[in-house]
Amino acid sequence: MLKQVKTIGMIGGIAPASTVDYYQRIISRFQERTGQREYPSIIINSINMTHMLSLISNDQLDELVDYLSEEIFVLEKAGAKVIFMASNTPHLVYEALEKRVKTKMVSIVDSTIAYAQSKGYCRLGLFGTISTMEGEFFQDGFESSGMEIITPMPDERKYIHKIYMEELVRGRFLPESKSRLLSIANRMYNEGQIDSLILGGTELPLLLKTSDMEDIELLNTTKIHVERILDAAIG
Repeated sequence: MLKQVKTIGMIGGIAPASTVDYYQRIISRFQERTGQREYPSIIINSINMTHMLSLISNDQLDELVDYLSEEIFVLEKAGAKVIFMASNTPHLVYEALEKRVKTKMVSIVDSTIAYAQSKGYCRLGLFGTISTMEGEFFQDGFESSGMEIITPMPDERKYIHKIYMEELVRGRFLPESKSRLLSIANRMYNEGQIDSLILGGTELPLLLKTSDMEDIELLNTTKIHVERILDAAIG
């Protein structure tokens, strides 16, 4: 008999489409892993994405920690025992949040590091928002684990961020944008820079699929994250 499953708390709304993806994946993978038809208990706190991104763009990281902490406390008070943020970008303050929060949190970065290590990857490309690609939270974690993060060229990073903010977070997934992203990924691979590519934005796997590239794996951070979340919830 399956023992008591911990209540899962999600910081969502960053953005809505990926929040839905997380919710559906958690339910389907829970049922597959447990063989049960029931759903796990999930509490979703859909936060103000515009406010969060404004704090990040203005480099108000202390205020960002305060804001996210308060939203996490909402989940704690509601009874969540395993908490995660359904987005890569706010993980730039994950360590500070972890120190404030009493409840177990599951990091998307740590989850991806563990997965990449299990696959033996050494040089991983990274797509995401500017904060994710140019920040240190992915780079430092991977480097300390013996791997290297490679980001696109500056103009490519600007383009990726632009379509992320103007299209993906608004639920727009355009074939021409997909084609351009794949051309950037192929350039990085063909130049021998990368042996895999991290889709370091939870909307990216809604546009790019693992089957879109034959030569390297596209790491779906949402999919990877969900497995670690369920590890913590199921025990």
